[in-house]
Amino acid sequence: MTARDLSLLAAQIRAARGLLGWSQAHLAESCNIHRATLVDLESGKREPHEATLTVLMGELINAGIVFTERGVEFRKWPTKLFAARANKRLRT
Repeated sequence: MTARDLSLLAAQIRAARGLLGWSQAHLAESCNIHRATLVDLESGKREPHEATLTVLMGELINAGIVFTERGVEFRKWPTKLFAARANKRLRT
């Protein structure tokens, strides 16, 4: 992955979280990754492992995000309510 690709990906993930109103902690927990991993990815400090990227992109796509050449957008507006996987687990 080139530096330009990593920079675009980082911006897209930040923008997707912004559209959804999700915090880094929320997205990281729903993807079962460390928040520090997401922080590093979003700041361009770390190239994600393919498996991590697959999980992150899948979670955002399932929430209605479409990744485009120019950024991100909602698949359909208004969006339907989507509960991230982390919210579906029963907590005790």
